[in-house]
Amino acid sequence: MYLRVFKEDIFEGVMKASSIVSQKTGASYLRTVWLKAEEETLSIMSTDSNMEFTGVYKASVLENGIVGVGGKKFNELIKKLKPGEIIFKADMEQNVLIIQQEKRRYKVPTTDSSWFPEMESFPGENNVLWSGEIIKEIIEKSFFCISDDDTMGGMTCLKMVPVSGDQVENCGFNGHNMSLYTFRNDSVYEILPAQGLLIPKKYLVELRKWLILGEVELSVSPERFFIRTEDMKECISLPLSFDDYPDYHEIIDKYKDSLSSVLKINRVELMESLERILIFSTELNKSALFRLSPEEVEMVSTAVEAGEANEVLNCSFQGDLEEIVFNVKSLLEILGHFNSKEVELHFSGQVGPCKVIGLDDPDYFVVTMPVEIEEDTYYTEEEE
Repeated sequence: MYLRVFKEDIFEGVMKASSIVSQKTGASYLRTVWLKAEEETLSIMSTDSNMEFTGVYKASVLENGIVGVGGKKFNELIKKLKPGEIIFKADMEQNVLIIQQEKRRYKVPTTDSSWFPEMESFPGENNVLWSGEIIKEIIEKSFFCISDDDTMGGMTCLKMVPVSGDQVENCGFNGHNMSLYTFRNDSVYEILPAQGLLIPKKYLVELRKWLILGEVELSVSPERFFIRTEDMKECISLPLSFDDYPDYHEIIDKYKDSLSSVLKINRVELMESLERILIFSTELNKSALFRLSPEEVEMVSTAVEAGEANEVLNCSFQGDLEEIVFNVKSLLEILGHFNSKEVELHFSGQVGPCKVIGLDDPDYFVVTMPVEIEEDTYYTEEEE
């Protein structure tokens, strides 16, 4: 392999490829970034045996070939080189890749090309152009509700399923929080399997970093989910999960008639109060007690070692519920995923599910569980 290429053309691709590969453990080929020169292009590829990345960039190819190099070291070197032309030349006898830029010259050990794993090709049919921003928004609104516990099967995944007409639901559920975000797109609806698909959370981390502004192309095979840039230069694919997923509609239907108490409140003001209250949280006490009345909500957090926080906000409340306890950090995170000026918290009871909706977020809601605490022993006030 022998070629000339500009750093500006490959820099992003090198970073994306190296971010996928394992940095420390596993077989050496799983820590490898592969460089393939052919037909005036340089393909940069990597895999961790699950996710796969391929980027194709313009190059002046003098000799075709393929070599593998350590992803971490190669990325660090390319990042620190100056803008401009770089020469790559493989020395197959010494098993090194010579990297040269002006009077700078480096030799990087190569991996035997026989270890090169064949990458899955982007499917030739059932493809659709879609907004990268919307995909990123779906991930952001669902990610915090997806479980990190590998023993929880499908609940470690984002569920994406066509439901009716051109509607697609995206659900994250970890047993404590559930998010449901719905969008309409007939093209995306048509390429999804009827049972939907499960995208594991561990791959969403990398996908979220990779997604670009503007349009991308999606495709789904029986076992993988593909996204590539509209210009077809870069493609990332990841394996789907086939674990069982809870029937979240059954869960929603079970409690929907019991959501009889409703708190309507300014979202930003509530978040600002919770951020101040969070200062008083401890490892033993991360919660706040909400005392509800028709026009005010009082929030109290008490811990002997941290002190006490007490704030009162104007609100509109209807219902029989008098008090409820929430994890402050969790509620803050939930509220941060809404855009609405005002939100409503629909309560089913002190220990039952709470549904959070935004008045300007019609396609999104979150269900969360309050904290069950013995108030008479946890929250106390000094007698005067």
